[in-house]
Amino acid sequence: MATVKKENKIGKKIKDTMNAFGISVKDLSKETGIEQQTLYSILNGHHQASVEKLEKICKTLHISIDALLDMEVNTFPIYPQKYEESLSYAHFEDVWFGPNGGERISVSRNLSIANQSEALRRQFLKNIYRFPDEKLEHAIQAFRKRQEVIKNKEKRRLEIVVESEVIDFMHQREPFNLLDKELIIECIEGVIHRLETEPLNFEVILIPRQFFLVNYEIINREVILFDLGSVFFRQTHERILEHFLNEVQEFKYKFASINERNRVLQFFKEHLNAIR
Repeated sequence: MATVKKENKIGKKIKDTMNAFGISVKDLSKETGIEQQTLYSILNGHHQASVEKLEKICKTLHISIDALLDMEVNTFPIYPQKYEESLSYAHFEDVWFGPNGGERISVSRNLSIANQSEALRRQFLKNIYRFPDEKLEHAIQAFRKRQEVIKNKEKRRLEIVVESEVIDFMHQREPFNLLDKELIIECIEGVIHRLETEPLNFEVILIPRQFFLVNYEIINREVILFDLGSVFFRQTHERILEHFLNEVQEFKYKFASINERNRVLQFFKEHLNAIR
């Protein structure tokens, strides 16, 4: 049986990625500064590209050199349009929660959109993200789909959020001054209600801003989804999962004194009273 040369495999992976995103050789040449003829040689396996050229290609195509060189660590990129992010999350969660549902660990700057009403989400999309009407309605439909998945499948939620960001949100500091106060109050009341009535199923941990690095969600301790803005990375490698699960435990341990449940409740109630 004939073996496939490494250069051919690299060229095929690059070509497959270009086809998936509708990127032509001309486009790739323009973005990378690599001559078209050289790119054709790389794609066809006739030219062994330097690491420098591979880095330029990978950066343009949003793929990792590790994946390109068969050092794959179970990383799968997802490139949603901004208004389809909730739909991408919904599909991801629906699959990874499985038929019996399970646990979510969320690390983000602010409270999850799972705590938002449709009216509040609409204001986020329209006033802060400036979605045009046609994309706004599409995004709201996606939001409803995600809320449905969360309602049906999420059994337990741990939210790790940046304390100062939550305070800015509650006190309508820019850009949250573009949101109605009553909708923010409703959101915080919902968080308080869950903390009071679901002690085993809902937990919020507050961390200082300097300890926050990246948005991510872990489902059932089996898969992690990194939110990097314009791209999500799905990751199932056990070492990566172990690292971020350890980070979660470190957050819980390091800030245990300020995150005792009654103190978190007091935090939300005090700020709620201040903004009423």
